[in-house]
Amino acid sequence: MKLALLLPGYLDSPDYLHMKTFEKGLKKLGYTTERLDPCDLWKTGDVKNYTITNYLKQIQERVDAYKNQNPTEVVLVGHSMGGFVSIVAGSTIGGVIKIVSLCSPPDRIGSVEDWGGKEFRHSKRDLPNEPKKFRTFDIPYSFAKDGLQYSAVEEVKKMHRPLMIFIALEDTVCPPELTEEIVVSANNPYVIRQENMGHDFRHS
Repeated sequence: MKLALLLPGYLDSPDYLHMKTFEKGLKKLGYTTERLDPCDLWKTGDVKNYTITNYLKQIQERVDAYKNQNPTEVVLVGHSMGGFVSIVAGSTIGGVIKIVSLCSPPDRIGSVEDWGGKEFRHSKRDLPNEPKKFRTFDIPYSFAKDGLQYSAVEEVKKMHRPLMIFIALEDTVCPPELTEEIVVSANNPYVIRQENMGHDFRHS
C-alpha cells in the first residue's frame, strides 16, 4: 500500500479543486489518499487549535494510523503553507519517503506582518462548491507566533529524502525568489519552474 497525504495551505479547504485533482491523479497511480483538514478548521470552525504545531501533530497522527497497513511509501503533497508543512513534517516524521512542496515559503517570518500588530487577522475563503460565497475566519496572532519556530530552509539542509519543489513563476503570494531560498539549501531537489502560473492556480 502506498499512502499520500494532501496538505492544504493557509485557511484552505481540503475540498478545493486542486486537492481533489491531486487526489484523483494519485489514486490512478495506486495511492491511498487522504485530504487533511488542517487542525479540523473547516470541520469545526475552531481557530484556537489552528497552528503549525498542531498541523504537524495531525500529520504524525495520520501517518501512525496507517502503520498497521505497512505502507511501502508515505508521500506528503502540500501547497503554500501546506508545502511548507510538508517539508517540516517530511524532515521530522519517520516513515515519510517523499515530499512534494508546491509554492512554499521558506519560513513563516513574512506572515507575521499580515497581522499588523493586531490580535486577530480577519480573513475569508471561498466555499469549495460555491466560489461566490465565503466563510470568514478570525485567526489569532498566536498562530503567526507559533509558526516562527519552523524553517523549511533549515529542514531541507538536513533532509536526504526525495523532494520535489514546484515554483509558479507568476506567484505574487509567495514570490519565486522566496521559494528559491529552499532550492539552494536543499540536497539535490527535483525542481519545476512553471511559466504563466500564479499561486492560486486552483481557480483555473
